[in-house]
Amino acid sequence: MAIAGGIDRQRAVIVGVARNCARHLPGVFDNLARLASLYAEARFIFAVSDSTDGTLHLIEEWLAREHKGRVVDLGDLEKEIPLRSARIAAARNACLGEICRSPRAAYDHLIVADLDDVMDCRVETGAFRLAAEWLDASAERAGVFANSTPRYYDLWALRHDAWCPADVWHAIWERNPAEAFEAAKIREVFDRQIWIPPEWPPIAVRSAFGGLGLYKLSAALGSAYCGIDPQGRPVSEHVAFNEAIGRASGQLHIFPSLMVQAPPEHLYVPHEFGWQWRLAMLRRRMLEFGKQPGRGLLEGHPVENP
Repeated sequence: MAIAGGIDRQRAVIVGVARNCARHLPGVFDNLARLASLYAEARFIFAVSDSTDGTLHLIEEWLAREHKGRVVDLGDLEKEIPLRSARIAAARNACLGEICRSPRAAYDHLIVADLDDVMDCRVETGAFRLAAEWLDASAERAGVFANSTPRYYDLWALRHDAWCPADVWHAIWERNPAEAFEAAKIREVFDRQIWIPPEWPPIAVRSAFGGLGLYKLSAALGSAYCGIDPQGRPVSEHVAFNEAIGRASGQLHIFPSLMVQAPPEHLYVPHEFGWQWRLAMLRRRMLEFGKQPGRGLLEGHPVENP
């Protein structure tokens, strides 16, 4: 059912997982504090593992000084869970477990935020408020995700029937041996990293994340993260979590006006490629002028009015 009342009368749990994020935490804390201030009540739950740069101490200090919440110290998790995607899933599930065992399970919203460079640039609270109000306006809507500038970057967590129907990295890793890695990455990743104008209507997806997600908490607590697919391959932990929500009839959308900064390391960087690949990318970028790459994603696929 839709959540009654405005965001300023609601309660939220804000969660995130971290490893060696110390240099980004001041900016992250600023964003999270401003998002928390939109609610009548907000609590924080963070999980930290394998950090060597003081991340755990900084989070503990911030929570103790200014905000209510707790941090779960998972210690040296890499020894127990070598696969990175599985380790991140375990940390996110630890946050969910803390919620389920507490009175916070009755709160209205779950905010899932990365604690690194994605959230180190200012997130506009006005756009977040609009996204929350749009989410709450329909009983069928279960979650919304951030867009990113200069291009939508998070293809690993994305599942959309036309735009990104399957795992892009599996397609790259398992490409034909005769195909160059660069050619596969351009096709599977860079050609799908489109600019989504903030004025576009919400885009229905099976899964997404992009560094910032907002869920109805009641819809999220029935799901769990998993970083390994049935074939034993690493996979974005968000996919299993989001698709479980979808199987329970919860609708998920990217909300274009809710914007974060795409990390440069996830985008096309020319100096990482030889000249033939730089020319190939230049030709692709030139073809985008005068067009709206990705507009066809909205044709024949569910969208909503903002």
